[in-house]
Amino acid sequence: MITRAAKLISLYARVNIQNLAAYRFDMYMRIVVSILHLISELMGVWIIFHGTRSVRGWQWQHMLVLVGVYRLVAGGIRIAIVPNMRRLLEDIRNGTLDFVLLRPVNSQFLVSIREVVVYRVADVLLGIFVAGYGCYALRGALPFRESVEFALMLAAGFAIVYAVWLMLGTLCFWFVRVQNIEMVFWNVFEAGRFPIDIYRPQVRWLLTYVIPLAFITTVPAAALIGDEAKIPPSAPLWGFALAGIMLFVSNRFWHFGLRHYSGASA
Repeated sequence: MITRAAKLISLYARVNIQNLAAYRFDMYMRIVVSILHLISELMGVWIIFHGTRSVRGWQWQHMLVLVGVYRLVAGGIRIAIVPNMRRLLEDIRNGTLDFVLLRPVNSQFLVSIREVVVYRVADVLLGIFVAGYGCYALRGALPFRESVEFALMLAAGFAIVYAVWLMLGTLCFWFVRVQNIEMVFWNVFEAGRFPIDIYRPQVRWLLTYVIPLAFITTVPAAALIGDEAKIPPSAPLWGFALAGIMLFVSNRFWHFGLRHYSGASA
C-alpha cells in the first residue's frame, strides 16, 4: 500500500516537473519574487528591532527563526496543499471529479497529490536558511532534542493546515462558488508572521484554540528556539491531539460531502 502510494506521488511529481520545464523563465521569475518577498519580511524585522531589543520577550534572533518557519510553512502549503485544493474546487464545479472517483484509489488521497508546484521548494529552502541562521545567531548550535521537537510540531502544523483546507474544499459540494476561500485563508495566515504573544489575550486565545494558527508557526518556532517560556510544556501534546482530531474530522466530512456530490450528470 505504501509502495503504491509512493509510486503515485512520484508519477504526479514527474508530470508536474515536466510541465514546469516548458515554462522555465516563469519559474525563475517566481523564485525571484519569492526572494523579494523574503527580503521585505526581513526588512520588517529590522525596522521593528532598530529601536528596541525585544518585543514581548522575542529578540531579533527569535523573530528570524519565526520568519523562517513562516516562510517554510507557507512554501510547503503552496507546493501541494493549496494547488490540489484549488483543483478540487474546479473539479467539483465542472463535474470532472467523476474521473477521480472512478479510479481504484482512495479519492481523498488522489485529490491531495495531483498537483505539485515544484518551484515553491525555493520558499522552503529560504525558510530553512533564515531559521537556521536565526538559531546560529542565538546559540551557535542546534541541539538534537529541539530539532526533533521542531520537526514533529512542524508535521502537526502541516496536518492541521491540510485538514482545514480539505474541509474548506469539501464545502464546495454544497456551495459551488467559493472562490474567496483562498484569499480568506492567506489573510488569516498572515497573522502567523508574528508571535501570538504580541496579541491581546482574547486574540491570542482565538488564534490558539479556535483558529489554531499558533500550532502552525509560533509553536514550531518556539520549539526550535528551545525557550520553554515561549512554549507551554503541554503545547506539543495539544498540537498532536488537535492534528489527529482535525484529520479524523476532515476525513469524515469528506466522505459526507461525497454522498452529496451530484456529478457531471446533474
